[in-house]
Amino acid sequence: MSISISVNGLAKFMTSSEATRRRILRDYKFPFNKDGSKKPQIVRYSEARAAIRDYHESGNNAATIVIVIEKLIAKKQKNPEKDAARINDNIRALQTYLEHFSNRKFTVLENPKPKYIHGEVSVSAFPDLFVDEDGSKKLIKLDFSETEPDEELVEIMLKVMHEAASANELAVVAENVIYLDITRKTQFNGKKLNKQLKKNIDAACETIADIWPKLKQ
Repeated sequence: MSISISVNGLAKFMTSSEATRRRILRDYKFPFNKDGSKKPQIVRYSEARAAIRDYHESGNNAATIVIVIEKLIAKKQKNPEKDAARINDNIRALQTYLEHFSNRKFTVLENPKPKYIHGEVSVSAFPDLFVDEDGSKKLIKLDFSETEPDEELVEIMLKVMHEAASANELAVVAENVIYLDITRKTQFNGKKLNKQLKKNIDAACETIADIWPKLKQ
Protein backbone atom coordinates (compact mmCIF):
# COMPACT_ATOMS: atom_id res chain seq x y z
CA MET A 1 0.00 0.00 0.00
CA SER A 2 1.41 3.37 -1.03
CA ILE A 3 0.18 6.49 0.76
CA SER A 4 0.65 9.75 -1.15
CA ILE A 5 0.64 13.17 0.48
CA SER A 6 2.14 16.55 -0.38
CA VAL A 7 4.94 18.22 1.57
CA ASN A 8 2.49 20.95 2.59
CA GLY A 9 0.02 18.31 3.75
CA LEU A 10 2.67 16.55 5.82
CA ALA A 11 3.79 19.83 7.43
CA LYS A 12 0.19 20.72 8.28
CA PHE A 13 -0.33 17.22 9.69
CA MET A 14 2.71 17.59 11.95
CA THR A 15 1.62 20.99 13.27
CA SER A 16 -2.11 20.26 13.78
CA SER A 17 -4.38 18.85 16.46
CA GLU A 18 -5.47 15.19 16.41
CA ALA A 19 -8.90 15.98 14.93
CA THR A 20 -7.43 18.19 12.22
CA ARG A 21 -4.82 15.53 11.40
CA ARG A 22 -7.55 13.03 10.56
CA ARG A 23 -9.38 15.53 8.38
CA ILE A 24 -6.17 16.30 6.47
CA LEU A 25 -5.53 12.63 5.80
CA ARG A 26 -9.15 11.92 4.93
CA ASP A 27 -9.01 14.55 2.17
CA TYR A 28 -5.95 12.82 0.69
CA LYS A 29 -7.38 9.32 1.01
CA PHE A 30 -10.80 10.22 -0.39
CA PRO A 31 -10.33 12.85 -3.16
CA PHE A 32 -13.77 11.97 -4.56
CA ASN A 33 -17.25 12.51 -3.14
CA LYS A 34 -19.51 9.53 -2.51
CA ASP A 35 -21.30 10.23 -5.81
CA GLY A 36 -17.99 9.81 -7.66
CA SER A 37 -17.43 13.51 -8.38
CA LYS A 38 -14.02 14.95 -7.62
CA LYS A 39 -13.82 17.26 -4.63
CA PRO A 40 -13.04 20.84 -5.76
CA GLN A 41 -9.44 21.91 -5.31
CA ILE A 42 -8.84 25.63 -5.68
CA VAL A 43 -5.26 26.56 -6.45
CA ARG A 44 -5.58 30.14 -5.27
CA TYR A 45 -2.40 31.57 -6.72
CA SER A 46 -2.07 29.59 -9.94
CA GLU A 47 -1.89 32.72 -12.15
CA ALA A 48 0.76 34.33 -9.94
CA ARG A 49 2.97 31.23 -9.93
CA ALA A 50 2.75 30.82 -13.70
CA ALA A 51 3.44 34.52 -14.31
CA ILE A 52 6.53 34.53 -12.08
CA ARG A 53 7.95 31.53 -13.88
CA ASP A 54 7.28 33.20 -17.25
CA TYR A 55 8.85 36.43 -15.94
CA HIS A 56 12.17 34.77 -15.15
CA GLU A 57 12.09 32.67 -18.33
CA SER A 58 11.73 35.93 -20.29
CA GLY A 59 14.92 37.33 -18.74
CA ASN A 60 13.07 39.40 -16.14
CA ASN A 61 10.92 41.28 -18.61
CA ALA A 62 8.52 43.22 -16.37
CA ALA A 63 5.95 43.36 -19.19
CA THR A 64 5.39 39.63 -18.66
CA ILE A 65 3.88 40.27 -15.22
CA VAL A 66 2.22 43.57 -16.16
CA ILE A 67 0.29 41.88 -18.99
CA VAL A 68 -0.98 39.16 -16.61
CA ILE A 69 -2.08 41.81 -14.09
CA GLU A 70 -3.96 43.68 -16.83
CA LYS A 71 -5.69 40.46 -17.92
CA LEU A 72 -6.70 39.71 -14.33
CA ILE A 73 -8.12 43.22 -13.88
CA ALA A 74 -10.11 42.84 -17.10
CA LYS A 75 -11.38 39.44 -16.00
CA LYS A 76 -12.57 40.87 -12.70
CA GLN A 77 -14.28 43.82 -14.38
CA LYS A 78 -16.10 41.50 -16.78
CA ASN A 79 -17.43 39.28 -13.98
CA PRO A 80 -17.16 41.28 -10.72
CA GLU A 81 -19.31 38.78 -8.79
CA LYS A 82 -17.13 35.80 -9.73
CA ASP A 83 -13.83 35.01 -8.03
CA ALA A 84 -12.99 38.67 -7.32
CA ALA A 85 -11.21 37.99 -4.03
CA ARG A 86 -8.96 35.34 -5.55
CA ILE A 87 -8.15 37.57 -8.53
CA ASN A 88 -7.31 40.47 -6.20
CA ASP A 89 -4.98 38.19 -4.25
CA ASN A 90 -3.13 37.23 -7.43
CA ILE A 91 -2.82 40.87 -8.48
CA ARG A 92 -1.48 41.82 -5.02
CA ALA A 93 1.00 38.93 -5.10
CA LEU A 94 2.34 39.84 -8.53
CA GLN A 95 2.65 43.54 -7.72
CA THR A 96 4.57 42.71 -4.54
CA TYR A 97 6.86 40.27 -6.36
CA LEU A 98 7.60 42.78 -9.10
CA GLU A 99 8.38 45.48 -6.53
CA HIS A 100 10.61 43.47 -4.19
CA PHE A 101 11.97 40.39 -6.01
CA SER A 102 12.28 41.51 -9.63
CA ASN A 103 16.08 41.80 -9.39
CA ARG A 104 16.62 38.08 -8.76
CA LYS A 105 18.52 36.67 -11.72
CA PHE A 106 17.03 33.20 -12.01
CA THR A 107 17.77 30.88 -14.90
CA VAL A 108 14.70 28.63 -14.84
CA LEU A 109 15.44 24.91 -15.07
CA GLU A 110 13.04 22.07 -15.82
CA ASN A 111 11.01 21.44 -12.67
CA PRO A 112 11.90 18.13 -11.00
CA LYS A 113 9.39 16.03 -9.06
CA PRO A 114 11.33 14.77 -6.04
CA LYS A 115 9.60 12.62 -3.42
CA TYR A 116 10.49 11.83 0.16
CA ILE A 117 9.68 8.20 0.91
CA HIS A 118 9.56 6.62 4.36
CA GLY A 119 7.96 3.22 4.71
CA GLU A 120 4.54 3.27 3.05
CA VAL A 121 4.37 7.07 2.82
CA SER A 122 5.42 8.99 -0.29
CA VAL A 123 5.64 12.77 0.14
CA SER A 124 5.67 14.87 -3.03
CA ALA A 125 8.17 17.70 -2.51
CA PHE A 126 7.79 19.57 -5.80
CA PRO A 127 9.19 23.12 -5.93
CA ASP A 128 7.40 26.04 -7.55
CA LEU A 129 10.69 26.98 -9.19
CA PHE A 130 13.92 25.10 -9.87
CA VAL A 131 16.52 27.67 -10.85
CA ASP A 132 20.17 28.46 -11.22
CA GLU A 133 21.20 31.67 -9.47
CA ASP A 134 24.84 32.75 -9.55
CA GLY A 135 25.94 29.23 -10.46
CA SER A 136 23.98 27.48 -7.70
CA LYS A 137 20.90 25.30 -8.16
CA LYS A 138 17.98 26.30 -5.95
CA LEU A 139 14.58 24.80 -5.10
CA ILE A 140 12.02 27.47 -4.31
CA LYS A 141 8.58 27.42 -2.71
CA LEU A 142 6.50 30.57 -3.16
CA ASP A 143 4.07 31.75 -0.49
CA PHE A 144 1.71 34.60 -1.40
CA SER A 145 -0.68 34.41 1.56
CA GLU A 146 -1.54 37.47 3.63
CA THR A 147 -1.35 35.22 6.71
CA GLU A 148 2.13 34.97 8.19
CA PRO A 149 3.49 31.43 7.77
CA ASP A 150 4.12 29.20 10.76
CA GLU A 151 7.91 28.94 11.06
CA GLU A 152 7.73 25.34 12.30
CA LEU A 153 5.68 24.40 9.24
CA VAL A 154 8.18 26.15 6.96
CA GLU A 155 11.11 24.37 8.62
CA ILE A 156 9.45 20.98 8.07
CA MET A 157 8.74 21.74 4.41
CA LEU A 158 12.32 22.85 3.75
CA LYS A 159 13.75 19.78 5.49
CA VAL A 160 11.54 17.36 3.54
CA MET A 161 12.32 19.13 0.26
CA HIS A 162 16.07 18.93 0.90
CA GLU A 163 15.92 15.25 1.89
CA ALA A 164 13.86 14.51 -1.24
CA ALA A 165 16.28 16.49 -3.40
CA SER A 166 19.22 14.59 -1.94
CA ALA A 167 17.51 11.23 -2.50
CA ASN A 168 16.89 12.23 -6.13
CA GLU A 169 20.49 13.44 -6.58
CA LEU A 170 19.53 17.00 -7.54
CA ALA A 171 22.79 18.43 -6.12
CA VAL A 172 21.07 21.16 -4.09
CA VAL A 173 22.59 22.06 -0.71
CA ALA A 174 20.28 22.64 2.25
CA GLU A 175 20.66 26.43 2.31
CA ASN A 176 19.55 26.57 -1.33
CA VAL A 177 16.17 25.09 -0.54
CA ILE A 178 14.22 28.32 -0.17
CA TYR A 179 10.79 29.41 1.04
CA LEU A 180 9.93 32.90 -0.24
CA ASP A 181 7.28 34.68 1.82
CA ILE A 182 6.35 37.25 -0.81
CA THR A 183 3.92 39.31 1.26
CA ARG A 184 6.43 39.97 4.05
CA LYS A 185 9.41 40.08 1.68
CA THR A 186 11.13 37.36 3.71
CA GLN A 187 13.27 34.39 2.71
CA PHE A 188 13.67 31.19 4.74
CA ASN A 189 16.57 28.84 3.94
CA GLY A 190 16.89 25.15 4.73
CA LYS A 191 19.26 23.85 7.40
CA LYS A 192 21.26 20.68 6.98
CA LEU A 193 22.09 19.75 10.57
CA ASN A 194 18.74 18.89 12.13
CA LYS A 195 18.71 15.16 12.87
CA GLN A 196 15.86 15.48 15.38
CA LEU A 197 13.56 17.05 12.82
CA LYS A 198 14.36 14.20 10.41
CA LYS A 199 13.38 11.73 13.14
CA ASN A 200 10.15 13.66 13.79
CA ILE A 201 9.29 13.60 10.06
CA ASP A 202 9.84 9.85 9.87
CA ALA A 203 7.76 9.34 13.03
CA ALA A 204 4.95 11.41 11.46
CA CYS A 205 5.08 9.20 8.35
CA GLU A 206 4.76 6.13 10.56
CA THR A 207 1.79 7.67 12.36
CA ILE A 208 0.15 8.42 9.00
CA ALA A 209 0.66 4.80 7.93
CA ASP A 210 -1.01 3.67 11.16
CA ILE A 211 -4.01 6.03 10.88
CA TRP A 212 -4.58 5.64 7.10
CA PRO A 213 -6.31 2.20 6.98
CA LYS A 214 -8.62 3.22 9.84
CA LEU A 215 -10.02 6.27 8.05
CA LYS A 216 -13.59 6.03 6.73
CA GLN A 217 -15.21 8.34 4.19
